[in-house]
Amino acid sequence: MNYYKLIDGETFVGIATQLDFREYQKKHNILLACTEETAQYVQSEDTLYHANWMKPVSTDNFPYTSVEMIAIDEEEYNTLREAIEAGKEIIVEPDTPVEEEPLPPDPIEEVTIDYVKTSKISEMNNTCNKVITNGFDTVLSDGEKHHFSLTTQDQLNLITLSTLVESGETAIPYHADGELCKFYSADDIGTIITTATSFKTYHVSYFNALRAYIESLETIEAIRAIVYGTPIPEEYQSEVLKVLNAQIGVSDEENT
Repeated sequence: MNYYKLIDGETFVGIATQLDFREYQKKHNILLACTEETAQYVQSEDTLYHANWMKPVSTDNFPYTSVEMIAIDEEEYNTLREAIEAGKEIIVEPDTPVEEEPLPPDPIEEVTIDYVKTSKISEMNNTCNKVITNGFDTVLSDGEKHHFSLTTQDQLNLITLSTLVESGETAIPYHADGELCKFYSADDIGTIITTATSFKTYHVSYFNALRAYIESLETIEAIRAIVYGTPIPEEYQSEVLKVLNAQIGVSDEENT
């Protein structure tokens, strides 16, 4: 069985399996189950989607949304399905893989402002992913600071832990980086999940605003001077980022 997750831009929209592929039958004006090779759509819940590698859509009778369709394993599929059933929000990280190496610069393109912008945005995207993956510190009920990585699998694990808390579990097995697995209270798991969500939301929001700011710059020197953590002028900050900056005490002077 093949499993997939569906992404619309930066938004997670659903999951599917190979059993959800559909093709249009003109004779009876219906959609039929089909193989990946003949698929024109994939169906998730009651919605149809189309990926760019599928066969072209041949009718206007069935509305659809264009998405990116990413193969996943059964474990991730089941975790996402449980999160959907529990009504959890699933946040999509910036889409450039952490491991991706930048392409060697073209000596001609390197001096154009568009090329420098693209290179800088890719660099900042990679850095954002690494910061998120490296994780965060949080103080738990023992009064000690503990560090938790935040890889994609760690994020899926936290969704599962949240479901356990909501089901009434009071002793939940998990582990901090470099520590043995132990039972955490529901309150401590709640602290970990809340901190992880705030941490990731901040960095995703910061990167999106930073990208908009980089796009606005008009000189190669200004673009090349950008580093991850550069203060962002207020006009390029989203409402979410403004609220998060206020919560962590980032002043107006630091963002001008």
